[in-house]
Amino acid sequence: MSDSHDPWAKLKIPDQTTKVSGRRVDPGLQWSLYWAIDTDKSCLLILQHAPSLRPKGRLPNLRGLEIEIRTPEEGNHALLVIRLKDNGQRDIFYRLCVDIVAATRAAQSEKEAVEQFLARTWRWHRLLRGGRNERLSDEEQKGLIGELRLMQEHLFSAVGMEACIKSWSGPLGTPKDFEIGRVCIEAKTRRGAATPFVSISSEHQLETSGIDTLFLVVSELTGASSDDTKGLSVSDVARSVLANLQENDASVVELFEQRLLAAGFEWNHDYSDNKWLVGTEHVFEITENFPRIVPDMYPSGASNVRYSIALKDCESFRVDQARLNSALKGGTIDDQH
Repeated sequence: MSDSHDPWAKLKIPDQTTKVSGRRVDPGLQWSLYWAIDTDKSCLLILQHAPSLRPKGRLPNLRGLEIEIRTPEEGNHALLVIRLKDNGQRDIFYRLCVDIVAATRAAQSEKEAVEQFLARTWRWHRLLRGGRNERLSDEEQKGLIGELRLMQEHLFSAVGMEACIKSWSGPLGTPKDFEIGRVCIEAKTRRGAATPFVSISSEHQLETSGIDTLFLVVSELTGASSDDTKGLSVSDVARSVLANLQENDASVVELFEQRLLAAGFEWNHDYSDNKWLVGTEHVFEITENFPRIVPDMYPSGASNVRYSIALKDCESFRVDQARLNSALKGGTIDDQH
């Protein structure tokens, strides 16, 4: 990469006091994106944003990069930072950064800019995972089907298509799959004939602090043969949602496509050999005594807790769809989106 096309080439190496030296990516861009270098001469891409918009979930993990959130002691902002570990990969890192900048350019709010930044980074995470451009696993396919069907069956009618797609934060690595105002939903799937357990992937998934209501929606999916006319592939379900959006609210099609990419789904992957039969849906409202593990239950320092919940022990928390729809209509996303 020549110096004329290297945005880090003319940046001064910072001293220990300033720690980072940078310049805006584009003075005409509404969002505070910066090319920067640190005291180790490492290249950075930084998005400065309001502390309240700090991402809550896990961040993408890309080989050769560090992705982190920094909160400077001075100032009323937070920083979403991507740092290149090996300057020998500067050309590739530049292409990644340009792609991220392009994704955030279309954002209509700072919150959306943060989401676009992360969504595009998750896309690269998926593409570079293991050095292969691979299909979603069976578990990932089922999980995505559960989220997409939840949109079709409940969220589109309850909160509207735009609010639904904007609330779909699961592909961005957040603990909850949908964050609709102060109402959150975690979508899970399980095999219909399997032992009635669902897997919870972190101590934050069923945590209710900071929100008004949390629902766990469990859908039964059973494997079907590829010639079963009643079976659905993940592509079938994604295509159905896309067609619905194109017909009724085309303005959010691009955002939907970005979320699909962040989830690891690509249209050119063939899933016709993986079909599923959709069974019963169970809705639970997470209240104080629901069987779960949350951070307040153990000393600080432990993290990444994974566990399973027996659905037979959740029966007293089961609610009907009317309760879910009522809560959703009272928790519609506000203007911050």
